[in-house]
Amino acid sequence: MGLAVALAALIVLAEFSRVLSYRTTNYLRQLHAMHQTVQQLKRRIVSVERRSATVAERASADETLKRIVAASDLRTIKLTAADRGKEASARVQLPSGTIAMSAAQRAAILQVAGMNAAAKGTVYRVWWEEKRKPETLAAEFIPDSEGKATVPMPLPPQEALTVTVTRELGTDAPKPSGATVLKGRIAPEASR
Repeated sequence: MGLAVALAALIVLAEFSRVLSYRTTNYLRQLHAMHQTVQQLKRRIVSVERRSATVAERASADETLKRIVAASDLRTIKLTAADRGKEASARVQLPSGTIAMSAAQRAAILQVAGMNAAAKGTVYRVWWEEKRKPETLAAEFIPDSEGKATVPMPLPPQEALTVTVTRELGTDAPKPSGATVLKGRIAPEASR
């Protein structure tokens, strides 16, 4: 009789153990699936937040552009490709840009087109060049997939003679070290 009870207890224990193992495995699978779903949702949230930030930046840049263009003291600087000969012969769209600025609005904005998409870790930097002074960083940007960008930036210093756009590695170098992509001359009346 004792043997029968022990055998029955062993059978019940084995059955409970099998059911517990099955439930634990099932629970772990569900937990893993929920974890992957949470990770996927987090990635979606980050993506949506990035897009929202980009839309907000574009809206702000567009608003700044409208205010500058409507200003009575609007000045513009035309930027042209620094190396026109080599690229023009290849019939490639040359990069170009325009800086619109207004002293009354205390703002300037750069619009560029035809820029090559920046490789990872690469940014474009805008520099004011003054006579007998080191270059001053005015702005940084990464163009969109179409090679366009609209970049709010400060007004140039009064003695600024030229503006250049360089392609730089993502370092915080205090002076230009990459290739010059665009260049423009600031007319004397624009710098006053």
